[in-house]
Amino acid sequence: MRLSSLAIIWSTGIAIFSMFFGSGNVVFPLLLGAQTGNQITWALLGLTITAVGAPLLGLLGSVLFEGDCKRFFYRIGQLPGYLAVMLILALLGPIGVMPRCFIVAYGAVKPYLPDLSLFIFSLIAGLVTLVLIARRNLILPVLGYFLSPVLLLSLVVIMITGIAKGGPMVSEPYSSFMAIKEGIVVGYNTMDLLASIIFSVSIWLLLQEKLSIKDDKDIKTKLIPTYVWASIVGGGLLGLVYVGLSFSAALHSAALQNTAPEQVLATLAIHLLGSKLAMVANIAIVLACLTTVMSLAVAVVDVIHVEVMNTSLGKKLSYSYGWMMFITMVITVIFTNLGFAAIMAFLNPIMSVCYPAIIVLTVCNILYKLYGFPYVKMPVYSTFVATLLYKGFTMG
Repeated sequence: MRLSSLAIIWSTGIAIFSMFFGSGNVVFPLLLGAQTGNQITWALLGLTITAVGAPLLGLLGSVLFEGDCKRFFYRIGQLPGYLAVMLILALLGPIGVMPRCFIVAYGAVKPYLPDLSLFIFSLIAGLVTLVLIARRNLILPVLGYFLSPVLLLSLVVIMITGIAKGGPMVSEPYSSFMAIKEGIVVGYNTMDLLASIIFSVSIWLLLQEKLSIKDDKDIKTKLIPTYVWASIVGGGLLGLVYVGLSFSAALHSAALQNTAPEQVLATLAIHLLGSKLAMVANIAIVLACLTTVMSLAVAVVDVIHVEVMNTSLGKKLSYSYGWMMFITMVITVIFTNLGFAAIMAFLNPIMSVCYPAIIVLTVCNILYKLYGFPYVKMPVYSTFVATLLYKGFTMG
């Protein structure tokens, strides 16, 4: 393999890792490790399926559609596809991932400012985010250049220390099947499959430029082989982080008992590194969460702004970009104050029902692009209905 090809593979793989790596990718493996204890190996198998395999599959499918999420979803029908895109944007934005980031940031601050309420923190975080968004072209690259190495280094230190100092794992009442199932559900909660489809355009543009993609032949001979190797790099890095964090939490689950989900990383860092050294990691967590919210807010509002302005109602109301950003942050602050558990209780049923159908849609779209497979509506809707009936049966 030529050096230039290796460089493209590694740069794309790291871009894939950076695209998926966020606060949820840190918190949920820790929660899984603390919860499943000595069954963590089986749980990681389930997590790998839905938090690594499914997003990489979704990214391939959406890249084959040139990063156009509307074309990707419109294959199930224009109205259902449009509603799916708007719902996913809301979940990745102000009613799901964005408030979850604020809560995780609050969890990192809480040990050092115990009297600070979530309400006050969310107001401050919302205002700071709005100010930073106004200068995002300057701030995001600087923070990204400085922040990513600090955060990753902090996590590596926590993982190595956690595994080196770990004691025996607590025996949890999970069978191997139950542990795999728990890992699959936790993988849903990362919501990376949704992110891979909505925000895939950056990976498509990178591969298109680096490989000079011009036609379908180039896609099959250049793009897919490069993407497969790059996904091994990006997915492998993500998997290593999951393994390290999950085992660290499983080996120190006693220290994490009765810890709020958003405070698990901060508690583990203090337990392993001490209060002063852990402060560096916690500052990195707070900044990472804020930059994630900034990036998501800009991406979500950009799409919604275009969609609303293209409607007759949007033209009559003359929505401004600034007001839409302000409203987005207000909704984010409101949902933040519901708390982590309430947000997850709201998201879990949606993810559990929708994820299998979106995976089937992804597979159908890949087969369509590569082999002309014509069927999509029947497989997707059948999967959705079957999952909905199964969830209703198990909950009843």
